[in-house]
Amino acid sequence: MIYLALGVGFLLALLGLARIFVSADPAKLGRFITWFLGALAIGGALATLALLILSERFWPVFIAVASFSPIAIRLWRQWRARRGTAGGRQSSKVETATLGMRLDHATGEMTGTVKRGPYAGRRLDELAEAELFDLLRQCRVEDEDAARLLEAWLDRARPDWRQRAGGAGGGNSGASSGDAMTRDEAYEILGLKPGATAADIRDAHRRLMKKLHPDQGGSNYLAAKANRAKEILLGA
Repeated sequence: MIYLALGVGFLLALLGLARIFVSADPAKLGRFITWFLGALAIGGALATLALLILSERFWPVFIAVASFSPIAIRLWRQWRARRGTAGGRQSSKVETATLGMRLDHATGEMTGTVKRGPYAGRRLDELAEAELFDLLRQCRVEDEDAARLLEAWLDRARPDWRQRAGGAGGGNSGASSGDAMTRDEAYEILGLKPGATAADIRDAHRRLMKKLHPDQGGSNYLAAKANRAKEILLGA
């Protein structure tokens, strides 16, 4: 009877795991499997090394360490690359006095929030089209950088917005000539933490520029921001 209960419990556990496996996000599941297998390999290697050391077989220990080193170095580099991004979020953040904008590197999605004025505290995707055009006209007068950010968002969210914008449809989405940027802002734009290595900076810049390619609905203004951030952080 006990064995029957254990068998039923084991079967139910397998069914539960299968259900989780089927409904799980593929990307998250892939990362989990990768890290699980890596942890399993590390645990097994450490256990083997401990047994060899306790048995005073030092030569096999040396061979095992030499064999494991490339794997350990690769895992370390992957972990450091993930840590180099801001909490692993892999997103860029650009702010002006009027708008705060974030670009997700994985999906290419842009999200924005109004920081001041009659629409303060509201997300751009919450605003009606007439409100967006009104905000754009205000930005053109009070915050030129915010106007360029809003144009970039509209180009992605509503590609045909210029046909309906009337007087608000003009403008230039290039970078401003007096584009001042601090190192902290540069890290935010590339989605990095302060102290990131030169390799991390170049990798983040390359990933971001792929998302800002014209075929991906890119923005000349944001591309110029990304290039300027790279220059500042690398001292170019």
